[in-house]
Amino acid sequence: MWLVVATVFCSPAQAAWISLGQAEPFNAVVLGNMTAYGSDTEGRLAVGGHASFEHYSVGMELGSGWNHRDTLVVGGNLDFAHGRIYHGNANVGGNVQINETLGFYDENPAVTNGSLLRSPAIDFASLGLELIQKSQTWANLATNGQVGWQHNLLTLTGFQSGLNVFSITGNQLSATQKLTIDIPDNSWALVNVDGRLASMSEFAFFRRIAGEDIQVPDNSPANRHDGRWTQTVLFNLFEAEDLTLHSIAIKASLLAPFADTVFYNGHIDGQLMVASLSSPVGQFSGQINLYPFTPVPLPGMAPLFVVLLGLWRWKQMLRLRLA
Repeated sequence: MWLVVATVFCSPAQAAWISLGQAEPFNAVVLGNMTAYGSDTEGRLAVGGHASFEHYSVGMELGSGWNHRDTLVVGGNLDFAHGRIYHGNANVGGNVQINETLGFYDENPAVTNGSLLRSPAIDFASLGLELIQKSQTWANLATNGQVGWQHNLLTLTGFQSGLNVFSITGNQLSATQKLTIDIPDNSWALVNVDGRLASMSEFAFFRRIAGEDIQVPDNSPANRHDGRWTQTVLFNLFEAEDLTLHSIAIKASLLAPFADTVFYNGHIDGQLMVASLSSPVGQFSGQINLYPFTPVPLPGMAPLFVVLLGLWRWKQMLRLRLA
């Protein structure tokens, strides 16, 4: 991780708001039910309703610092077969159906890194209300960025060294064939998306650097990208009730607290927060990769933030991946 970054200045009204609050420690938060097959969540996973997993894993990128801590938290029932929790516990509030095909280990099956517990500490009602409140608050921020839309090519251009706010429609997002973000280095993009129906499929993410569109690197276990272009971008689908994500690598975090979400044949390099999550029968569920959203700095701390942003990112990833 890098430790030298440019100074960031943010207005007090904006800076205090762009933090995920109770959801911040989780790679994914599903307020209702979740079903998943043939994929994984690399970090921590919280499911407020029932969870049904098959050939699924949780916590692969957390590291031993999360052993015997709550990595998978389920408020309802858990049905988990042919899977693994690499680091940490499964803490479940409802009924549990598991067998020997679920392992709590990393590389060595003989070394147990967690167990099944029955007392989840998350208040999912409070968590859901907080995410809804944040989503609605951010949706009302004044836009300060420019939206270019031509031939289904979406370009978001911002000039702020702190928070760049954009507003697009769900129809634009669904029809996009290429998304380019053009903002200063070490700044943030908040993309507010209206509409009750939305989808993201079959397009790539680009960043404009010195006038050239550069595709945001893909994530692979052997060569992970450093997250600099993904951890400061947040999509806020504040009205979405029906969201489909497929055949795409999403290079951002995504908040859609009302959305019943279908996610398959793709992945997200960021945090995912939705109402429910599933995939079609016979399709591999979308993979959720551990690239936590970086909060916008608090007001009045911009000069000090020259150092703090780099240190925060370094400490965050070190804490999550501690081996």
